[in-house]
Amino acid sequence: MNEPTASSVASSVLSRRHLLGGAGVIGLGLVAAACASDSPSDATTGGGTATTVSTVPNPDLAVAQLAAGLEVLAVNTYTAALDAATKGALGDVPAAVAEFVVTAKAQHQDQLDKWNSVITAGGGTAVTEPNKTLKPVVDEAFAKVTDVAGAAKLALQLEEIAAATYNNAQSVLKGKDAIQLAGSIQVVDAQHVSILLYVLGEYPVPDSFAKVDLAAS
Repeated sequence: MNEPTASSVASSVLSRRHLLGGAGVIGLGLVAAACASDSPSDATTGGGTATTVSTVPNPDLAVAQLAAGLEVLAVNTYTAALDAATKGALGDVPAAVAEFVVTAKAQHQDQLDKWNSVITAGGGTAVTEPNKTLKPVVDEAFAKVTDVAGAAKLALQLEEIAAATYNNAQSVLKGKDAIQLAGSIQVVDAQHVSILLYVLGEYPVPDSFAKVDLAAS
């Protein structure tokens, strides 16, 4: 199954924080797929062999693909940060920050693996590439990163988007297991947000309730 197109992804500018010197950042949205069919239809090939095809994307599968694309992007971004730190491109990197990056990368890889298991179980192809709409914007922002604070700000943007997206996903997903998976990941990404806020000298729990304002619907 093909990766969701740009029509299923929305980009927004976060006015809440002027990060990276006012550079624009991305808001990842979920497809409003309430009208999509959960039931695949049967089609017959020219050779007379019946095969099952999905004429309308399964809502949970579409969300899983979006989530997996976001996770690939997170893994790649943390990997790039580690590479830059190893090369000395970020200056002095505190050991605690380096440990966070290693841990966060591993957790996002675990999350990617879980979503890909959902995708393949649903008959789709595992996602190995970041979302094509989001990647160039993140790459442009990362190119401007010159220190630990800049890297932390970019990571914060990604984690805030991810947390909001997974919070929103729980109202879009239909399957119980998929809803529970999104909820379990949202909690971890919210923890990442708190750690990064602390690293940047901001209060680590600014809101009383988890929000979805960074996830378009």
